Amino acid sequence: MSGNICAFPECPSPLVEPTGTITGEICHIRAQNPGGARFDPTQTQSDRHAYENLILLCGQHHKIVDAEAALYSVDVLERMKVSQEQQHSRAERGTDGI
Repeated sequence: MSGNICAFPECPSPLVEPTGTITGEICHIRAQNPGGARFDPTQTQSDRHAYENLILLCGQHHKIVDAEAALYSVDVLERMKVSQEQQHSRAERGTDGI
């Protein structure tokens, strides 16, 4: 769904390098823990780890969106994720698990 690219607009960084090294990070849109960026105390533990609350970013942009949480709100990150998936998603292939 990500196209193997960081979801931050115009970032070309791959999530998995051609050698197989994973450089991308699974990031929470609403923080996993109290005190984290965009933490929502009304969110259930299950919802915190649900696909809808996760976005794939490079390490640099993960740090930026968490450090600048007022600028990168839940709404902004959700729009980033939707845009990335609309641009790069494709039907699952039998070779995806290989």
